[in-house]
Amino acid sequence: MPNNISQKQLDEIITLSKEANNGLDKKISKLIKSYTAQKKQNNFFLKQWDKRNILSEDSDKQKDKMLEHQSRMAAMGEMMDAVAHQWKQPLNSMSIMSDMLKDDYEKGLVDKEYILDLDKAVHTQIEYMVNTLSEFRNFFRPSTRNEMFTIQDAIDSVQILMKDELISQNIHLYLNIDEDINIYGNINEIKHLFINLINNSIDAFNERNINNRNICIRCYDEKNHIYIEVEDNAGGISQDIIDDIFKPNVTTKEEGKGTGIGLYMSLQIVKKIHGHINVHNSDVGAFFTIALRHPTIKQLH
Repeated sequence: MPNNISQKQLDEIITLSKEANNGLDKKISKLIKSYTAQKKQNNFFLKQWDKRNILSEDSDKQKDKMLEHQSRMAAMGEMMDAVAHQWKQPLNSMSIMSDMLKDDYEKGLVDKEYILDLDKAVHTQIEYMVNTLSEFRNFFRPSTRNEMFTIQDAIDSVQILMKDELISQNIHLYLNIDEDINIYGNINEIKHLFINLINNSIDAFNERNINNRNICIRCYDEKNHIYIEVEDNAGGISQDIIDDIFKPNVTTKEEGKGTGIGLYMSLQIVKKIHGHINVHNSDVGAFFTIALRHPTIKQLH
């Protein structure tokens, strides 16, 4: 019986059935009572279903917040280690300069030009350290502010943040980015997205003992969409899990070596800026594609 039947229609049916006077009125009355009871029961279950959906959505939001916090804490540990490594070289350089100054002074080689050159070299190292620290502070500073920025700016920052890691892991990063492409969102989250994808490739290189390590990042504009492609030559993702790679707790790493939240959080970041991310295996490795809509006036307000 249709769910949108009205009480007036029910009354009319009962009246007509009574006029027929052949027992039909009793059968229809019984059917209507059954329908009314079923409708009440359906309404009860629908309300319970709505409540469960609301609770489920709340639970999913809490889970996502927990995973996001876990992901940022893991990244923070990695980044703090990177800060220590990146400061090690300039500190060593300044220590060597200090030793050289002492020896050169005793040998009578120190003059005004020498001091000016030394001062310039020391300040260059200090400026590098300050800039590095500033990048890390900006990366970990909580922010919900959205803004317009270029993909190139985000990548430049990521290269500073991961400089030591890229060098120590012998990673060759090839960039083919349209410098004029702007997107609207949280720049720290986009940096986190790139760091997740690059770290994913580094882990694959290490697990498979690959020597020639290349990561190519492309960004271009086509048919009113912005496309970002990240491809490595680490051999690709197993077909057993590639369809589930963006689900939480799914990892390609050996047991105990991965949390399975990096790519899940990458998906959440892309969703926030109304984009899509997918992956397939190319001839040489994993090939991630991110598709974003052009920033609109509505997004800017």
